[in-house]
Amino acid sequence: MTRDRAQGVTLYALAALLVAAGGVWFLRAAPDRGEDPRITAGRRTVELLLPEVPMQAQAETMVLAAGDQAERSSAVRGGSYELAVACLGSGRVRVRLSSATDDSGRAVPCAAESPEKVEVSVALASAFFMAVSAETEGTSVFRWRLTRVRSY
Repeated sequence: MTRDRAQGVTLYALAALLVAAGGVWFLRAAPDRGEDPRITAGRRTVELLLPEVPMQAQAETMVLAAGDQAERSSAVRGGSYELAVACLGSGRVRVRLSSATDDSGRAVPCAAESPEKVEVSVALASAFFMAVSAETEGTSVFRWRLTRVRSY
């Protein structure tokens, strides 16, 4: 084997090694594909427990990591409403319906497999406000639904 041929083989071998290392890096650095199947199953569970209904004013399913906080507000017609919430995970989610920060809110327990629906009756004048804070261990799936109560 001539010296030029040996240098060519070495150059091609190093180039192939560099391409292989780049391919491994590219595949390992790729973003996750889609949502965690446990989160998808959790969404399905709480949405079956609190399905969409004709009289609802608003509803949302939220995925909350430990320590996450979220606020929701919207304009509503005055009247009586029922707020139904459910949480799948471990720990609890604290729900506050007052915009005052000195109110601690109500703790909604999270269940690992079969969550329970918690319902609260509220009277609203023109606006709905809700603050949610996750006091959970890990990720939880939280669903809430605000439904207008029929008046007679």
